[in-house]
Amino acid sequence: MTEQKENWLKGISFFILISLLIYSIYNCSRQQENYTKSLKEESIALVTRIENSGKHRKLKYYFYTDKKILSQTQTRNYEGDPYDLIGRFFKVKYKKDDPQENEIILEKELELDSITLIRAGFTKTKYYFYDAGVTCKYIEKSKWK
Repeated sequence: MTEQKENWLKGISFFILISLLIYSIYNCSRQQENYTKSLKEESIALVTRIENSGKHRKLKYYFYTDKKILSQTQTRNYEGDPYDLIGRFFKVKYKKDDPQENEIILEKELELDSITLIRAGFTKTKYYFYDAGVTCKYIEKSKWK
């Protein structure tokens, strides 16, 4: 009889453990969904660099609201080489009251024109580099900042 009670207690313990695991997974996904729904405003973000900290890589990016907002996210959910993202524009969603709470959408790179980028707060800057190998002249280039 004690062996039956032990098996019964093990079965109930296993059922409770599995139930708690399923509930925590469901609750976590629901919290992430609610957080994503709370981000109402949208803007354009420019990815600037990748920082390695131990085993994790952090993607650094910025976007403009009334001011420049610097932010970062983990790259562990991104399925490609994160270094390919540097210098590219993506959509970012943020809270209007607190733009520090934001989320960058990395699934699709935005193809933007200059008017859209200027409205989003970016400016085009000129820079020069010296072509020592071929022409021995300074070559003018431009990039978005």
